Order: sequence, then C-alpha cells, then structure tokens
Amino acid sequence: MANSNKSGSPEASPELLAHSSLPQETPVPEVSMVEESTVTGVTFTPELWMQRRHWALDVLKKEGVRSVLDIGCGPGSLLETLVIPPTTIREPPIRSSKGDQSGEGQLPSPADSDDEEDIGGSAREVFLQRLGGLDVSPSVINSALATITPPSSASNFPPALPRWEPMSTELWLGGIEKYNARLEGFEAITLLEVIEHLEPSVLNRFGVVTFGTYRPKLLLITTPNFDFNAKFPRAEEQDFAKKGFVDPTGRTDRVFRHSDHKLEMTNAEFRDWAEAEAANWGYDVEISGVGISSQPSYYPSTDPSQSPQPIYATQTAIFRLSTGLPLRSPRSVRTAQLPFMPSSSESSHSHKLAGKFVHPVSHPGDGTRRSPREVRQAVRECFTRWNVGEVSLDEVWGVYEVSGRCAGSKRYLVSCLGGWGDCEREPEPLSPEGEGASDAEEDDKDEFQVTRVKGRGLSVRWNKFTQRSSSEGGKRVNQ
Repeated sequence: MANSNKSGSPEASPELLAHSSLPQETPVPEVSMVEESTVTGVTFTPELWMQRRHWALDVLKKEGVRSVLDIGCGPGSLLETLVIPPTTIREPPIRSSKGDQSGEGQLPSPADSDDEEDIGGSAREVFLQRLGGLDVSPSVINSALATITPPSSASNFPPALPRWEPMSTELWLGGIEKYNARLEGFEAITLLEVIEHLEPSVLNRFGVVTFGTYRPKLLLITTPNFDFNAKFPRAEEQDFAKKGFVDPTGRTDRVFRHSDHKLEMTNAEFRDWAEAEAANWGYDVEISGVGISSQPSYYPSTDPSQSPQPIYATQTAIFRLSTGLPLRSPRSVRTAQLPFMPSSSESSHSHKLAGKFVHPVSHPGDGTRRSPREVRQAVRECFTRWNVGEVSLDEVWGVYEVSGRCAGSKRYLVSCLGGWGDCEREPEPLSPEGEGASDAEEDDKDEFQVTRVKGRGLSVRWNKFTQRSSSEGGKRVNQ
C-alpha cells in the first residue's frame, strides 16, 4: 500500500512530506578516519561498518523483537537489511535435542547445538511486523524512502522474495530531541553511530525522549571508542592530529575521527554515561564492542590470570527495560519538557512523515500445509532435476514449490523428510477409508534423510539417488 495515510492513532493522519522539496542526490557519506587504512595503517575484517550492522542484527534476532525504529537511519543502511522478509514463518529454531525448548520464540536457523562453529553461518533473520526510520537530514530521505518502499507489482526484476506475514514501514524527517507520539510502541530502537553527532543540548535530551518517553524494551547504541584513536600504530609518523578533526565544541583538546563528531568517549566515559542513563530510566545495560583491527591493542590487565581486554574501535551498549524502579520518573517529563501530548496535532512537532507503507503477504502456495507425501514429491523433483544425491537444507528450502507446500515452515519440511533433532517425523494422514499407509508409502517415508554436516548445518540426502548421464538428465528434464 504505497504512501498510506492510515495510522493506529485516532487522529487525522499527518500530511506527507513533499518529496519535491528534498534534495534529489544523496551525498557520498564521509569515511571515518579509523576506517581509512592509509591514515591508521590498520584494517578490519569484515569492514567496521559491516561488523556494527551484524552486531545489531544478532542482538535483534536473539531478543526476538517484532518492531524496530532506527533513529539516525541515514540513507537506510540498516533498514535495507531489516526490510528483507525472513525465509520462513516465525517458529522455534530447529534444535538437536528434543528436550531443549529454551529457544521458544527465537528465530529459526538451520540447527542449534553446542557447537557454535556449526551454527555461525545461520541466516540472521528478524521477524518484524513494523519497521520505522527517523533522520534529521533531508538529503538522505529519498534513499531511505526507496529502501522501505514495497517492490512494484509491475516489476519482475529482481524477483520479489516470499513474505509470509505483512509488515508496515514508515519514515520520518526530524530530530531525535523532538517527541513524536507516533513513534511510541516500537519494541526496539537502534542508534548506530548517532550519539557522537549530537550537539550537547540534544544529547542532554536523549534519555528524556528515548528512555523516558518512548520506553522501548530494547535499545542498541554504537559509538566510536576514543581509546582506539590513541592506539593507532602509525599515529606518530602519520601525525594524526593533522588528519583528524579537533573537537568542535571546545570542551576537550581531542582529535576526532570524523568532521561532524561532537563527542568521542573513552571506554570508561561511555560506561559511566550508559550506566547513568540506565539507572535514570529503569534499564539494565550491557557494554561491549566490535572492531578488532589487524594490529590489535589491549587494555593493561591488573589480573595476571585473566587475558587482557581488546581495545575495540566501536563501543556497543545493549539497554534492556528492567523491572526495577528508575531514578527518574518515565513520562513525567512530557508536561514539563515535552509539551506535545499524544492528543496533540502533528503540527505541534517538527517531524514530517516522508512515507508509510504496508508490505503485503506474498508467497507461493495457499498458506496450508500439504501432506508429507506431496512435500516429498516436490523434493524428489528437485533432486531429479539437479541430478545430485545430497544438498543443503537451505538449497531445498530455496525452491518455492517446496516452501509453499510447507506453508513457510522449515520445521515441517524436516519432519516430512524423516525428522531430525526436535522435529519428529510427520505422520501420514489416514486415507478416507481410515486405512494406514501402504507398504509403498511406508518405503517412501525413508526415501530422504536429514543429517548434520559440520560447518554446513543441515543436509538432505536422497537415499534412492542414482547418477545419470547428462544426456539422460536432459531427457528426464524435458519429459
């Protein structure tokens, strides 16, 4: 539903931002000095921006959130990943042990086990029903808007991916310091490389608006670690002070890694700030980091029995809503510092709606599970067409005829193929006469076998496979 004005609020929907008033070209983002190997003499694998994104996706996946607001979304770097539909319906992950159901509500993966190496490559999927973006810069809105817009039904390239449940998306132009009642209700808020760009007066209102008013269950932050700047292996010979950017606020004599940074905190400063915000608003916080360079540095260790902690290029914080009492009263700031109550009109604040959409359900099949025999028939046709005896479960699942017959449930596919782990073999339905499966049907149940391959996840083996020549395979395909 393109450019929908519908909203969950009983008020009239806000008028859409005039896109003709926006800059038509998205500026090329400035690269941080830390990520310029010619300046620092170090590299990151994967690249630092990619590590930050993977960290956020991993946390959102593990927390099982259903809605995300990306504040400071920029041209849509994180949004373009979150808008991709998950490959299955929302269901528990496939586990190797029938008794372990502790992952209920987590996202599906090829398999879970005690061997983390085997599941490290599992798809990072977040099952979202609502996705939002907010940015203060008009120059990035068009790019972000294109990211969250549903694909056109008239376009067949690239082919649209199946979507098993609808998702709404929205994009707003405005500052983080302004309260917007329509941004309440998101389970998670992300701010990747944002707080270091905020003016001191805006940063002071950060906790008031995000923690105190929006009250997300989860809030993720990444920000530069100033400790890392001082550890550049080539800092002296390259004279980083001439290549970096002096603190524009005048509060310190530090040299920052980006021209627009107003703040770069040390690890100790960031921890103090994050813990104070958490205590103020009733959150627990977990501090860590990402970005160990090709020439890592470490904090001095006071305990010889423990390994020294690495100096990450990027600091991370996970805030989780706590059951404890906050030091400050959430929402009490609305009347004192935020004069925009939920019943106020949209003109009361400076946020402008750039676009709002619904990505409708669109998937193969009619949404009902076919019988196990029909599922195996579709899988058998795949193996015959490919002329192979074993492929990964994900390759089989990538065939829309297969996923459609399973109504989006990868667990059901595994059960139809004989079962594995906590996915028990799916029983055949009784015939209309109430009779059980015939001998041929019983033999058909053992035609496939699901196994685990170290480092590759789950694999499907066709027990009746016989290698055919290319000419035979061609005849078979053409029949």
